[in-house]
Amino acid sequence: MASVYAILLLITLFIPILSLVSMFALSLPFTLYTVRHGLKKSFLLVGVALVLTVILGSPTAILMPILFGSVGVVLGVLYNKKKSSFALLLGATLTYLLNLILVYIITILFLEIDFIAQVQKQIKETISLTKDIGGFVGGDVDQGIEQLNQYVEMIPYLIPTALVLSAVVLAFLSIFVSNLVLKRFNVKVPKWGPFRDWSFPKSVIWYYLATIILMYTSPEQGTTLYIVTINLYKLVGIILVLQGLSFIHYYFWVKKQSKAIPVVITIFVFLTPIGFSIVQILGIIDLGFDLRKRIKA
Repeated sequence: MASVYAILLLITLFIPILSLVSMFALSLPFTLYTVRHGLKKSFLLVGVALVLTVILGSPTAILMPILFGSVGVVLGVLYNKKKSSFALLLGATLTYLLNLILVYIITILFLEIDFIAQVQKQIKETISLTKDIGGFVGGDVDQGIEQLNQYVEMIPYLIPTALVLSAVVLAFLSIFVSNLVLKRFNVKVPKWGPFRDWSFPKSVIWYYLATIILMYTSPEQGTTLYIVTINLYKLVGIILVLQGLSFIHYYFWVKKQSKAIPVVITIFVFLTPIGFSIVQILGIIDLGFDLRKRIKA
């Protein structure tokens, strides 16, 4: 398993194209080893991985076995306990989230690298170039530039949302890869329910209403209330969009229509702001009025 990890690490560090796939498989050796040998022995593999990372990569890459090793161990324990798919997703998400926060703190305090500040700087340079081009061709872009600058200033306040979403995506992809491989080793893996059956608690609506009320109080930018409000608003909004998309998939399944239609709609939603808003409203209606029961009836 250590040699498998070493190969995946080298691919991730030195082969850019393949690294997009290998990165999500870095937790796999730890998961498989924990499933076979238990929690206590898995720490030995993590220790070996730390040494291999320093030898094959660099001291700064030592965060990788910590990040992916801990997730792999957590997943291995959950697989052994025969937990559900959502339990796997929750466990991996929380582990990734804690690790991402740790990585972010370390890069700022010890490496003196602020990724957020660098991203802001690059975006501002791009906006400045866009403004120059717009002025050169005679276009009126001042209003658009002002809106973009406002979005850029909000980036630091949205770090919690970015970390949570990154953790969820990483967890989902790690579980997806683990399920594919563990099946080959005759390990029983939980099945995901169809996306059309996904539904969140009705309390999400009240959380959404609470964040809207807080938004209307216009909390001062930079305050704790502002940061909490804007991040809750974004996260709950995404949950409602998922609820709306789940309803769309359910609707076309009940009507026995082509599966391609809801897929196209899903892609359209994430490419257009207006589609995002419409599906968000649909998610609210679905939660509040049980649209699925009405359609099924």
